[in-house]
Amino acid sequence: MTSAPLRRILIAAALACSSLAAGAAELKGWVREADDYPQHQGLQYFFDRLKLNSQGKHSGKVICCEEMGQQKDVIPKFSKGEVDVVLFTSSALQDDVPEMRILNLPFLFRDPEHMMSALNGEVGKELQVLMEEKGYIALTWYDGGARSFYSNKKSLSYASDFKGLKIRLPKRQDLIAMATALGAEASTIGFDKVPAAFKAGELDVAENDLTSYYTSEHYKIAPYYTFSYHLVQPIVMLISKQRWSSLSTAEKGIVQQSAIESAAYAAKVRAQADSALKSKLEKAGVKFAPFRGSATTISLMKDAYAPVVASQRTTALMVKIMTGSRKVATE
Repeated sequence: MTSAPLRRILIAAALACSSLAAGAAELKGWVREADDYPQHQGLQYFFDRLKLNSQGKHSGKVICCEEMGQQKDVIPKFSKGEVDVVLFTSSALQDDVPEMRILNLPFLFRDPEHMMSALNGEVGKELQVLMEEKGYIALTWYDGGARSFYSNKKSLSYASDFKGLKIRLPKRQDLIAMATALGAEASTIGFDKVPAAFKAGELDVAENDLTSYYTSEHYKIAPYYTFSYHLVQPIVMLISKQRWSSLSTAEKGIVQQSAIESAAYAAKVRAQADSALKSKLEKAGVKFAPFRGSATTISLMKDAYAPVVASQRTTALMVKIMTGSRKVATE
């Protein structure tokens, strides 16, 4: 027969286990990229770290691609709390937080390291406050990749190298204005038509990230790749206000720490992948070159920047970013 003290201990243990189970939660996370992308792997790592750091109390499931629709479809679902954690590009928030538009300006960042230094510093904190005022709780920032120029004729190290050339660009007015400022002609033909346009002499330059350059095999017809980093894509990890408000102060700290760890992991994955791609492309005959004309190019971007830099706040943020220095990571 069980003694009264032992019975009380067993009941207390059962109640504790029941309480832990009731408080446990599986979070739902969304990312638009498939599992071979650093962002997807970073989100999965976030949930792995969250489970470990919370001693199993919290875990998560990654939903990707179009299972919940495209980013524009996920935004209202996230606002309603139907998904707990998301990785959104800055464009997803710019209607509610207009200051986020500056992050899409061409030649804003010198390179991905400069972007992450800005976003993990004062500029990022200012933007996080602005997002929180609109109900968006930012946990951390990811590097979503950088776009650079490639050509079939030569490296493009200076702004003057673009004069008279025809550049294939996405259909964005700021990028078309960028091409005009460089003295080039913008083309917005479909990405699938780029190889034929190069071969027909209808195109001199295109641009994209290193992964797309490789997988599309554009390097076979345009073997000069210049690291202009004219667009560096920031991604923000957000947690829904519904989920955030349900967490204790200690739990919020665990979530925040897990997010920061995931960003560092995703950055490592991206660096390794880019390094491996660069080696493959060099072996295939691609000639890489740095872009040395950033200062001159920025001075030409007035028309491209004007629609976005329309207030003192956005102007101040842009200046802080452009004049900021890179922070060297230490082990």
